[in-house]
Amino acid sequence: MKDIETLTKELFYCDPTTNIFERCRIIKKEYPLNVLGVYGQKLDACNIKIRYAARALLYIKQIVNELEHGEFIYFDDENRLKMYFYAESYLIFIRSTLDLVVSAYFIYQTGKTNIDSFNDFLKKIDKDDSLILPESKEFWSYILEDYKTDEYYTWIHTIVGREKGLSLRDMIVHKSMVDIDTYIDERDKGRFYIILSNKDYGHVNPWLEGIFNHCSSIIDTIINDIVSCEQNIKKNG
Repeated sequence: MKDIETLTKELFYCDPTTNIFERCRIIKKEYPLNVLGVYGQKLDACNIKIRYAARALLYIKQIVNELEHGEFIYFDDENRLKMYFYAESYLIFIRSTLDLVVSAYFIYQTGKTNIDSFNDFLKKIDKDDSLILPESKEFWSYILEDYKTDEYYTWIHTIVGREKGLSLRDMIVHKSMVDIDTYIDERDKGRFYIILSNKDYGHVNPWLEGIFNHCSSIIDTIINDIVSCEQNIKKNG
């Protein structure tokens, strides 16, 4: 998928060609019009939400790059407010992006509209991988490995809850707020860190960028799977 700068600059409202799902918005599968309508709505909404997430991440990067350049970070109240606002917005929108893209994929594969959660989708494919194309099963096995592990904190635990703790997204929506602060590293350089759990934390930019990259790879895989299925339908007449 395109980088965050490109996603935030394109005129996605007035130019349909900038829709990241352009290749799979019109499909040949014969579903009722209401099902096709929900499928298209999910993709169009996801096309917007990933750009919201990209914009929030871009603002976070700008704050970090502006302030994180010496052994002392003046994390003033205005930038602290901005950082919290954009970080929480980012985590909510990136999760919404994943909810929308997997629910659209589920509709494409089954014609059913009863999945609207990334968490539920992962549970379903863990029990039955027939929804996933053979060429994509290895990719999803890595996603499930990150999802199911309790040995360490993974990118996916930031946006999807696990048995031993809430995700940051869940904390924001149901409990509290994201916690970001500064510290001095071993080279006497000021850094921003984000608290992930009661014992885990990460450097803000690399951690949040990593989530975006994983999300992008999921979107790309789903787009490629739908396009591949459509090509097979066209080939088989």
